[in-house]
Amino acid sequence: MGFVVGLAYNLKKDCPGSDMEVEDADAEFEEQSTVDRIAKALRAGGHRVVKIPYRRGLLSRLQKLNVDIVFNIAEGWEGRCREAIVPAILESLGIPYTGSDPLTLAVCLDKAVTKAIVSASGIPTPWCLKVDSVNELNNYETDSLNYPLFVKPAYEGSSKGVRNSSKVTDYQGLIATVNWITTVYKQPALIEEFLPGREFTVGIVGNQEMTVFPIMEVRPVVETGPESFVYCYNTKHNNLEQFLCPAPVTDELAVAIRDVAIRSYRALECRDLARVDVRLDSSGVPNFLEINPLPGLSTVSLFPITAMASGLSFEELVWQILDVAATRANVAARKAAQVQTHEIIAEQRRKTVPLHG
Repeated sequence: MGFVVGLAYNLKKDCPGSDMEVEDADAEFEEQSTVDRIAKALRAGGHRVVKIPYRRGLLSRLQKLNVDIVFNIAEGWEGRCREAIVPAILESLGIPYTGSDPLTLAVCLDKAVTKAIVSASGIPTPWCLKVDSVNELNNYETDSLNYPLFVKPAYEGSSKGVRNSSKVTDYQGLIATVNWITTVYKQPALIEEFLPGREFTVGIVGNQEMTVFPIMEVRPVVETGPESFVYCYNTKHNNLEQFLCPAPVTDELAVAIRDVAIRSYRALECRDLARVDVRLDSSGVPNFLEINPLPGLSTVSLFPITAMASGLSFEELVWQILDVAATRANVAARKAAQVQTHEIIAEQRRKTVPLHG
């Protein structure tokens, strides 16, 4: 049974300007080509697609649309709850959608809250400290900090606000980077223990039963030790990284990495899909870094690359995401019930039409 699928998204070209525009302001948002590619895949799966760009009037438009489910990749524009806005609207209207619910999306965008939940679940993750300003550092014993540290925005994704300078080796570097983040990105900075080991990412689709895609390792193009590698905006923008998928790891390490990814997915109550970033500490133990419950689906995004390494085509990945969400929300049964209700109403109307002879 084909569905009427709404496709909700933010386009890069619609990204609102700001007084202090930065080069990665639109990093999380979509190119039109990505939206068109997803729509094409949905149509190839037998569904009708209604495109729903994120813009003023979104609520009133959703109220008028008659869709069975929304394929949601909308990020919102501003604030740490921005990714929760579209799902919250959809829930208020009783419209099923793909992906995690508003609470999980809001939690996962706040890196400090995410790590607190993950840590409380017994999953290794680097020590961190969230500060609203440089002045707040005066409340802490900064002499006891162990460098190097890693500093990044507390509420961003897609390596936004992360540069080579995010790895700091002394107090002056810490002050400069915290000041830059809190001033330019207008949000708290997350100060984190820097892990010197290899970096991996793991794609997951599913709910009670999950598909874990092959582990991907992210390495620099120029051969260097992992302790020197910073996977940041500069690296992505200049194509200085390489992806190894499946990652060249021992069976034992693969099990440990997948365990961190799955346990984190469950602890944060993710639904349908997510991508988990993992890095090894100095002892080679996999640590949770971040999770993205709205992973990118562009041609260069890591999530679909890991899916294709498992043998899935892009179209099959899109169908699988829609299928697990539709199954969870029982969309087929809802649609069948609506059709039956409409048929009953139509039949009753026919019976009540007076006959003219």
